[in-house]
Amino acid sequence: MTNKFIFLTGGAKRIGKVTCEAFHREGFDVIFHYNRSVAEAEEIQSKLNEIREDSCFIVQADFNSADSIKKLQDSISKITNRLDVLINNASSFYPTPIEEATYDEWSDLLSTNATAPLFLTQALLPFLKNAKGSVINISDTLAPSGIKNFSLYSGAKSALEGITKSLAKELAPEIRVNAISPGAILWPEDEDLSDDQKKQRLSKVALGRIGKPEDISSLAVFLSCANYITGQVIKVDGGRSVI
Repeated sequence: MTNKFIFLTGGAKRIGKVTCEAFHREGFDVIFHYNRSVAEAEEIQSKLNEIREDSCFIVQADFNSADSIKKLQDSISKITNRLDVLINNASSFYPTPIEEATYDEWSDLLSTNATAPLFLTQALLPFLKNAKGSVINISDTLAPSGIKNFSLYSGAKSALEGITKSLAKELAPEIRVNAISPGAILWPEDEDLSDDQKKQRLSKVALGRIGKPEDISSLAVFLSCANYITGQVIKVDGGRSVI
């Protein structure tokens, strides 16, 4: 029996980590990328390989480096020649008030959130075609309508959604391409929010609570085998977008 393989970027923490574990439970062999979170990546690899030997592989790359895509392609080719699922999850996220925004910040946010997913999909097309696989991009439910002080990030994520829909048309019928658009899933690590601030943010969410990484990973698993769904951007935001 041919092993099913998933490759996921940004798999060492938060949504990425939970998604790796979810696909592993479904019987996939997991390859995931990390940048600086080497200790966290090695911990996940060890944990999953204890459950099932030689079922998890990790590869390092910095998407601001020009050779990152080729480096990942070469690393994956040493493990497998097929990918059933590619998940472009890695993301940069920080405020960039327009008066202070720089070209370097734009380059960083665009590279991680749009350029890398686009050219990684291009580089891994032969792997995806061998498995008639699918691509899942991770967007942001607020980005297309704009986020104050996050115009660069919003622009990059909006570009990713356009790429998703375009590639869905271009790569059909062999390869399906969709995007998941999370709302408030976990509180930000770099913000020390007060209880009042959390309550104010949750007042904009119809379900009145923050989401969990499992809300994203379960949809990703579903999309990996939903053979008549492509070109969709699916919001997972607790109803934030309808209030």
